[in-house]
Amino acid sequence: MTGTPEGRTAPSEPPAASPSTWRERLFVLGGFAVAALWTAASLAAGAGTEAIGPLWMAAIAWTVLAALAAALWQGFRRGDWSAFRDYELPDGSGDTFDFGTRTGSYAHLRIAEEHERLMRGN
Repeated sequence: MTGTPEGRTAPSEPPAASPSTWRERLFVLGGFAVAALWTAASLAAGAGTEAIGPLWMAAIAWTVLAALAAALWQGFRRGDWSAFRDYELPDGSGDTFDFGTRTGSYAHLRIAEEHERLMRGN
């Protein structure tokens, strides 16, 4: 007999990702809109530009935090955890990157190969 034991229900498929609304997009990207308007207005008015850099940094921080808040909102309110569920961890192939770029933990191999090549006269 296949299936689930009696008294248990079959695991259901996770809910499909719900599309974000325009309000959610505005909430997340609103920091960039404010920073862009402030930058344009201050440059057009000839005002000081010393606040533009920190304003853009704040807009970036707002976007990161607002995106996290929106993802948590979808998870808690709508039961849609696809923002966190569909992420795949890296396979840990940092060693191949080090060897391929000839840096890091495999640099001693490159040095040994070059030394051997020089000693042979090639």
